[in-house]
Amino acid sequence: MAVTVQRESTEYLYVGVTGDVPAGDVEVAFLTADVRPTSGDWETATKIDDEQHSLWVDAESSAASGEWYAAVLIGDYVAEGVVLAAGDYQVWVRWVDVDERPVRIAPTTLVIA
Repeated sequence: MAVTVQRESTEYLYVGVTGDVPAGDVEVAFLTADVRPTSGDWETATKIDDEQHSLWVDAESSAASGEWYAAVLIGDYVAEGVVLAAGDYQVWVRWVDVDERPVRIAPTTLVIA
């Protein structure tokens, strides 16, 4: 699934994740095709893990599907936004759990137009 964000926009990108909600943090990385993330590529994401979260309804209504979500603000309207140059990006997600730190290629690609 490809999500397009206009470079003048600031909005959340939601990544759906299936499986147990991790105990720790969630991060995402945005890289061009065939590039694997390194330590400096990871951006902090918001873990949306229940219907009480203020972003749950937006995540559920997005094109993402999963049992919980990672959300990251794309754009420069606020300081927390991740600013990306125009182009196509593969989205990666990783999270910290008790004994593991899984890394997955998200089923989402991002186009900054």
